[in-house]
Amino acid sequence: MNENKKYLKESLPHGEPDFPFFVHENIFIYKNGVFNPHWHNEFEILYLERGKAKFYIDGKKFILGENQFLFVNCGSIHSGEEIEKSMAYAIVFDLRLLFSEEPDFCKHKYFIPLLDGRYSVPNFIKDEILGRDIYEIIKLFKIKPYGYELLIKGLLYRIFWEIFDKYIEKSKNKELSLKLERIKDVLVYIDSNYQKTITLDELSKKGNISKFYLCRIFRDVLHISPIEYINKIRVEKATEFLRNTNMSISDIAFECGFNNISYFIKIFKKFMRTTPLKYRKGLTL
Repeated sequence: MNENKKYLKESLPHGEPDFPFFVHENIFIYKNGVFNPHWHNEFEILYLERGKAKFYIDGKKFILGENQFLFVNCGSIHSGEEIEKSMAYAIVFDLRLLFSEEPDFCKHKYFIPLLDGRYSVPNFIKDEILGRDIYEIIKLFKIKPYGYELLIKGLLYRIFWEIFDKYIEKSKNKELSLKLERIKDVLVYIDSNYQKTITLDELSKKGNISKFYLCRIFRDVLHISPIEYINKIRVEKATEFLRNTNMSISDIAFECGFNNISYFIKIFKKFMRTTPLKYRKGLTL
């Protein structure tokens, strides 16, 4: 994978080097109910404590209700959107947390095949035992009692034992994997150049595919067009400026690649369901 792809990964921290594990709480709160397509090398578990939300993982759509969860395999492109007001968590961790660099039977039999894509965990599993263990991990991470790291690792081992015992799948969709790798190059390019004018010609060259096939892959995997995705990224960057700076709305618009203020406000409202000014005011209430 291109080294620059790291810039499209989540900017949120995923724990410390000696304990690469983190639970992100209330994941929709700053994004007005939406988080954009992205990926990372870590494994992820999405858990909905209450409410209702829609998620896409590698082009597949899932609707989660109360106390339901999804598994996101390493490198999968995923996104989400609230349907009803929700409390959602993202448990993100490096699988290397669970094995040693020394000779390790579990490492080579279970976790390396997950890391290199030979095995995959089904995204949606309806299993009360798994759900209880996942929620227990969330509670432990919140209160952090003495020794919580030991118990979290123990629960993760039990979760993966349950998965390998009942649900694990051999990866077989090579065509989808190729599509994902091609689109990742294009996503990286957009994320690095969102301030500039970006054309379909540029994107097709970056992905080494035709414009028609590029648009088709975007529809299949992300369920939006390349232009819509560019605008989503620009709006996402704009929300960061609105939250973290005192820049004027017009300056933010130009900084994020919009050459017309009216068009910026129109696109911002389309994705965020409010205007930039109301969004900023809402943060200070």
